[in-house]
Amino acid sequence: MSKPEPLTPEYCDLRGYEFMPLFGHKLFASEFYTEASADEFRAGLRLWWAAWNQVPAGSLPNSDRALATLADFGRDIEAWQDVKERALHGFIECSDGRLYHPMICAEAIDSYEERLRKSKRRNDDKERLKQWREMRRNQERNASHADDTEADETEVKRVSSAYQTEERNAFVQRAARRDRDRDSNTHSLRSCDAASPVAEKQTVAVIPPDPPLDARTALFRTGVATVHAMTGIPGAKVRTLIGKWLRDCGDDCAMLNDIIAHAADTRPAEPQAFIAGSIRHRTASDFRQLETNWGLDEVDIDAALRDHERALGL
Repeated sequence: MSKPEPLTPEYCDLRGYEFMPLFGHKLFASEFYTEASADEFRAGLRLWWAAWNQVPAGSLPNSDRALATLADFGRDIEAWQDVKERALHGFIECSDGRLYHPMICAEAIDSYEERLRKSKRRNDDKERLKQWREMRRNQERNASHADDTEADETEVKRVSSAYQTEERNAFVQRAARRDRDRDSNTHSLRSCDAASPVAEKQTVAVIPPDPPLDARTALFRTGVATVHAMTGIPGAKVRTLIGKWLRDCGDDCAMLNDIIAHAADTRPAEPQAFIAGSIRHRTASDFRQLETNWGLDEVDIDAALRDHERALGL
């Protein structure tokens, strides 16, 4: 007669699961309870608990020495033999050579499935917690980036306002200078006419302009704002980048200001590469030699522009 297949799968493991159902209404109404002696009943319950913690759960090894140890008889095999038949009541030998108890195996399978469900819930909770933490980190990172962007936009607005104020004051000063020159010419013409009374002097209110920004201050104000607007790089990193470009320019702030302004007018697809290439071109030995040969290194372009404006009456 062939032996039955194991009643629980080989992976059914309840070790560490500290609860085993006793089903007292079945146990105390069973033949095992009514016929077993005290030693047999105690040994049988010990084997139930041992089977619950074996792998597969619900089974026992088919070895008298192992069974005697599990039934709390130690190495006393003869004492174990006296209670063996009643203590193993309900256990059957299966094809894998182990002893299985049908009722314990049925409960073991249910408990193992419940253990898997709880484990899955714990894993799902861990995954949800991981996703929530990642979401919070992204929110904090985005909030920090938004603060940097807002600070950069505020700096751009401040620099733009200062530039507009400077341009407005310069325009008022030029207008006042034109009015003063026109009044001076009119007074000279009238003084040549003896019949004409001397015109009273007219006082023109001139709004003194703000002192012009030096090249370095303009670079780290207007230049930073312009590069940030072209590239989108945060303000702190823009200042580092401009510091590097300034070293490449030989600390020539005016040159770098001019290159950045040219890039803003040109609007190249890659502003960083454009500015870096312009710096290399401007600082090349051939270009410096060309300036020297043509005498351009001694020309003050700003002074020449002012002289040209005065000549045009601007």
